[in-house]
Amino acid sequence: MVPFIPVGSSGVGACYMVPFGLSELSMQEAFYYGSVKNIPFMISGVNFGNSDYSENTFRISAAVYSKAGIEIFPAVKYMNMNTVLGSESSFGFDISAKYLLYEKLSTVLSVVNIYAYETDNIDIPMTMILNFEFKGVEYFNLYTGIEKDSRNEAIFKTGLEYVPFAFFSASAGYNFDPELITAGFSLEYKGFMFSYGMSYHFELDYSHSFGIVYEF
Repeated sequence: MVPFIPVGSSGVGACYMVPFGLSELSMQEAFYYGSVKNIPFMISGVNFGNSDYSENTFRISAAVYSKAGIEIFPAVKYMNMNTVLGSESSFGFDISAKYLLYEKLSTVLSVVNIYAYETDNIDIPMTMILNFEFKGVEYFNLYTGIEKDSRNEAIFKTGLEYVPFAFFSASAGYNFDPELITAGFSLEYKGFMFSYGMSYHFELDYSHSFGIVYEF
């Protein structure tokens, strides 16, 4: 999210996701974003799992470099995994770069876990994500991208966002291998933004996510 935070804005938010109907493995996220001397930053915390198994991540990212249409966003994070066998901790680094190809087309390249300290019970793969955002048609934004980690085949993604009003948007997308159909919408009112997202896996059923952000 950090590459898309408007400079000078501040906000807080939270998200809740139920993956494929498995409410016992739900995910919760809370975050704060702002800027210091025109440098946007974001602090977030994520919890995933249940009483028997949980993953917790604390992350901070900031735009440390911006020049000629290029922005670079490093991030540092702390990770903790709790199981019935005990607790393990690790830390890692991510990096993202946003480049404005021309006025209405931008790309974001992210490397997640460019470095991660691994333990006997925590094996963290490196993941590369390349996304394109095109805002060249009135009311419509087009997104497409590819995600590849060090263990699995590449995942191709594409999506379309429809923004008929400043306070409302709707989106739909498709993931290739694993095949997922996604859809969602967002509403804004007096600084609040509520969002809902759904994805359908042809074998694992539905995932639902809810989020709320207050910008001030």
